[in-house]
Amino acid sequence: MGKNRVFLPQDALDEWLGGDRAIIEGETLTLKPEGARFHVQSAVRFLTEVAGGGDATGLVGKVKDMAQMEALGAEHVSDSVILGDNAYQVVEGFVCEPLVDDSVTTGDSLVGAARAATGEGPPSGELDLLARFFLQQR
Repeated sequence: MGKNRVFLPQDALDEWLGGDRAIIEGETLTLKPEGARFHVQSAVRFLTEVAGGGDATGLVGKVKDMAQMEALGAEHVSDSVILGDNAYQVVEGFVCEPLVDDSVTTGDSLVGAARAATGEGPPSGELDLLARFFLQQR
């Protein structure tokens, strides 16, 4: 199974920072008051192909960080990405990966995270805390 990752849109991060619900130092995002920490990388989420050429590369609905975009040969400007003859509308944001802390048991189950986030069980790790944080922001 791959790493637990979540896409965080730039607008959401700005709201959290402005509301003093999170802090960011370098490439580390810390959620308040839980103290859960995440490594963040700039990324985009592909919404739609807008040039009419179809989505032969299958990017719509996917999230790619900047290193992955560079490897594809994609050009990113604001809310657009150009790849060959295709143009995509994207949402700018960040890929967040939990930072392992010896004092926190890392949850490895999305089912467990969902249960903890909805109050059906105690949080078992960083992923559970992040899921709970997202649901409380609605």
